[in-house]
Amino acid sequence: MNFLVKVFYVSIVGVLTLGLAGCGCLSGCGCLSGCAYLFQHTPNTVENLYIKLYNEAEILRHTDEYRAAVEKYEQAFKIRPRSTKVIDVRFPALLKYRIAFCYAKLAEVDNDFSLYTKAEVAVLESYQTAVLPHHKARILYLWGYILFQQGRYEEAIAKFEAITPRGIHATLMWDSLYAIGKAYIGLGDNAAAQFAFNRLETKIDTFLRNGGWSPAVGGDRLYALGKAYMKLANKVGARRVFTMLETQIEGIEFDTLHALGKTFMALNDEAAALRIFARIEVGIERSLRQGFPRVEDNLYRLGKAYMALSDDTAAQRIFAKLLEHYPDSPHNTEVEHLLEKQ
Repeated sequence: MNFLVKVFYVSIVGVLTLGLAGCGCLSGCGCLSGCAYLFQHTPNTVENLYIKLYNEAEILRHTDEYRAAVEKYEQAFKIRPRSTKVIDVRFPALLKYRIAFCYAKLAEVDNDFSLYTKAEVAVLESYQTAVLPHHKARILYLWGYILFQQGRYEEAIAKFEAITPRGIHATLMWDSLYAIGKAYIGLGDNAAAQFAFNRLETKIDTFLRNGGWSPAVGGDRLYALGKAYMKLANKVGARRVFTMLETQIEGIEFDTLHALGKTFMALNDEAAALRIFARIEVGIERSLRQGFPRVEDNLYRLGKAYMALSDDTAAQRIFAKLLEHYPDSPHNTEVEHLLEKQ
């Protein structure tokens, strides 16, 4: 899942490769937030029909029905209200932004590059109607992503570089620097990519030193940066970033932690891998105590990881928990067989 459009919301989906994820909200919250409610809710009005179409499009987009969502957004755009009393500088740009987002998603899902052309037309219209600087920044980011996906790396870099820090969240600048680095890798210019990633590392490090941190947004970005360093054969830089991530580990999602542990294994640092897996185990125990039951797959992967590290005692402990808490798990046949072999 994945990383270039991660500014829309953080999942971790997937941040290991470039991909499109999230809601595409210009305000950063994922909702229309005032756009639809500028007009009175009176029955049988154009305004009400606009609101209805927009809300239907939102539901379709959030359920990954992107083609149907585009149709609803387009219908809403055609009848969008023009208020003479209230000027909303957001919604004309926002609607086209949503449409561009859906076309970009469809291009990925359908593997149809022609849809990126439609996405580019919509994102251009969105940018031309945008007024607020932070809206323009987010539109430029999506525009750069659309160009990146078409292999138009130089054009993509120009869009990402055009994003200025005025009035935007720090993470958007981080994502832009990461995207620039990935685009330079696409161009085969590893030195320029390394420079972009170094800039990103410096900004994140400064942010951490000033006491700023949010595991929901920072953990995935640090991990992706470390993996980018590894792709550039910069193991020193990768280890530096992964160590930085380990010091900020509290609250990071299990998927990211598991990937980090596996990466330490690939770096032949079993001690570091064991530290990470031990933290996952603590987190799983806490989740079970607090009544969050969705850790079945995490237990299975953790047990397998311990086995790969030849820590049979830890693997048995984890697999026993899996059997205890999830007696109907599809993993149990394999787990029981593994326990019998030990």
